[in-house]
Amino acid sequence: MNKRVIAVIGLGRFGTTVAKAVADLGHEVLAVDVDPDRVQKISPYVTHAVIADSTDEAALQSLSLNQFDAVVVAIGANKQANLMTAMLVEEQGVRRVIAKAQDELQGRLLEKIGVDTVIYPESDMAMRLAQMLTRRHVVDYLQLSAQAGLVEMETPEFLVGKTLKTSGLREKYRLIVAAIRHDENLIVAPDPDIPLAAEDKLIIIGRDDDIHRLENT
Repeated sequence: MNKRVIAVIGLGRFGTTVAKAVADLGHEVLAVDVDPDRVQKISPYVTHAVIADSTDEAALQSLSLNQFDAVVVAIGANKQANLMTAMLVEEQGVRRVIAKAQDELQGRLLEKIGVDTVIYPESDMAMRLAQMLTRRHVVDYLQLSAQAGLVEMETPEFLVGKTLKTSGLREKYRLIVAAIRHDENLIVAPDPDIPLAAEDKLIIIGRDDDIHRLENT
């Protein structure tokens, strides 16, 4: 495994979850927060945990963030600290900067600063939940673009017993089945000649309109 070195600044619920998840995958993680209690709590789970004010230029420079593969600015409610930290991180020449935004305006400001990727955890999760609550067969949903998504859905009744080759999903619906969840197993690039079972979950990539057509068939 190519071990990466990641810094996470801001140890609220989101930042803590990201830091622990990256560390669990076997990568080196530097966790940074101004709150000593948060730093102490995450210390057993990451490579290094540091108490620092990320809006203090000298404190941030002392972390040598330009040596990291990526820095995640996960500061939440304090928008000023979020933006200031992102700007200072960018000025260090970090290879990749990911920052959390609470709304579109904050996201646009982060993009103007030069952040590589802006994420909206709250709105993204709200969208996923809304899709799961209101769409037939949908188990999980991930918006990939304004028009396309990745959806995990129950196998529609009319497809049970058919194979991917005879299902018409690609030809009729213009959808790609990237994987099938069968029991506890995730089958990536599934065999197109194996019949679909009622308990299978299909992981499908396609345009939202085409996914809707399949759901409403």
